[in-house]
Amino acid sequence: MTAAGDPHARTGRSGLRRTWLRSRARARRGGRRVRSESRAILTAALAAGAAYAIAHYVLGHAYPIFAPIAAFVSLGFGIDRRPRKVAELALGVSVGVAFGELFALLFGSGPIQVAVVLALAVSIARLIDGATMFGMQAGVQSVVVVALPAMLGGGGFPRWTEALVGGSMALLVAILLPLDVRRRAERLAESGMTEIALTLEDVASGIRTGEVELVDDALTRARGSQGVIDEWADLADTALDATRLTPSRLRHEDFLRRMYRCATLADRAMRNARVIARRAGVVAQEVEQRRALADLLDRIAQSVRDLSGVLGSSAKLISRRPYLLDVAGQLDPRQFTGWPAQTLVVLIRSLVVDLLEMTGLTGTQAREALAGIGRPDPPAEDGSVPPTGGSVL
Repeated sequence: MTAAGDPHARTGRSGLRRTWLRSRARARRGGRRVRSESRAILTAALAAGAAYAIAHYVLGHAYPIFAPIAAFVSLGFGIDRRPRKVAELALGVSVGVAFGELFALLFGSGPIQVAVVLALAVSIARLIDGATMFGMQAGVQSVVVVALPAMLGGGGFPRWTEALVGGSMALLVAILLPLDVRRRAERLAESGMTEIALTLEDVASGIRTGEVELVDDALTRARGSQGVIDEWADLADTALDATRLTPSRLRHEDFLRRMYRCATLADRAMRNARVIARRAGVVAQEVEQRRALADLLDRIAQSVRDLSGVLGSSAKLISRRPYLLDVAGQLDPRQFTGWPAQTLVVLIRSLVVDLLEMTGLTGTQAREALAGIGRPDPPAEDGSVPPTGGSVL
């Protein structure tokens, strides 16, 4: 039996806890993806069902599998549903199906035919258009059509009309039911900022109670939550490209640019939070001024939560700035004793600069708001030079 104080047992329990925390973070990210993409998935599914119904009940096709395939492939479940992109994908599917049907009618099916039709279909697609997905869909669909007679028997040009039905349905949905990128960006932003706040709160709890395990858990959480911030930045970047040639560009461009800038700053803030968590383990074992550091981190975590719901509005972001400025004014490393506490305050300063920049300040303005900027630094009792506001964040 393993003794309660066995270090190997503690290591094993710690490893299991970290695995559980990572799994929980992964599950949260998966849930967020499903929620944020639910409308895109639903509309693509409805478009596929409608395309099947039209091909089956209106055109009289017994098994119109290419209608829903073309509809879903053309729409997808991402945010980029520009009509031009959807039309390119639909055309790629239609070209591939038409070429595959003609090739199968003339040469039949088989491994050689599959290889030849793929090479020819992609070559023709590249000749028609330079879009990568256009060539990809033309090649894939031509192979499917040529291979189908070997699996199901039969063939015929009706499959090309099914592809046209599915592509037309996808284009209609893309035009009439555009996705609201702003709501999805706001959800991802709120989730990403909440992860930063939770990390800081866990670090604060670990420092206040002296439990290093809580700090380790916070670091594990932060490492597992990076994905949501990456997804937020990718979404804003992709959305900017997607709306560049659409009528909504002027309405959404400022919002998306702000979201992309905030995502970049949130990425820096999360990285700073991870560095803080790594250094906080030493501070958690220091009795002196532990509570003051924990209180600062809790205040910053509350500020992160306040920012999370207003990133889409410049005016509301500015209204949250005074609270952060008050915190920044307390972050003078010289007010803390011992290099572990001073080092942690220096790291916290970098995090607060990132958050102040989210409210619209420039980097220089944010750094100038920190306590200790521009003042001489007295030497430490041991003769060394402590961290200062004038040389570090």
